[in-house]
Amino acid sequence: MTDFVHPFFKATQEVFRLMLDLDIQKSSGEAQANETLDKAVYVSIGIVGDLEGTIHYCFPESMTLEMVRILSGMEMAELDDFVASALSEIVNIISGNAVTDLFENHYTCDILPPAVEVSERRPEWGAKGNVLPLQTDIGPMEVDIRLARKSA
Repeated sequence: MTDFVHPFFKATQEVFRLMLDLDIQKSSGEAQANETLDKAVYVSIGIVGDLEGTIHYCFPESMTLEMVRILSGMEMAELDDFVASALSEIVNIISGNAVTDLFENHYTCDILPPAVEVSERRPEWGAKGNVLPLQTDIGPMEVDIRLARKSA
C-alpha cells in the first residue's frame, strides 16, 4: 500500500517550521488518546482526483489560540471567526503542500475548501483512518488521513 501519511507529515513539519517557528514530531498518540480535551478545533478538507477522501485535523483550543497568536501577534481569548479563518488557512497550506508532494509521486489531486468545527466532542467521522499523532512545544495535534485511490 502506498504511504499517503508521509506527505502530510512532511508538509505539516514544513509549515509549522516556516510559519510558526515550531518543530513538530510524531508522537505515540497515547497521551492524546488519554487527554481530555475541553474544546478543540476540527478542520476537515476534502481531496479529489486520483486519490479521494478527507483529511481531518484536530487542534486543542489552547494550541489553536497560541498558533494564531504567533501568526498575528495578537492575544486570542476565544475561538472566534478570525481564529477559525487563520486555522483554515494553515490547513489549506499544509494540505496544498501535501498534494504537491503526492503529485511528485504521480497522483494528481486537488483540495476542497476546509470545513471548521469547534466542539467539546470529536465529530462523528466513523472509524479512524491513518491517524498521525503529532507533538509540538505548544501542544499535541492529530491528522486523520482517509485517502484511497479513485475507483474506475
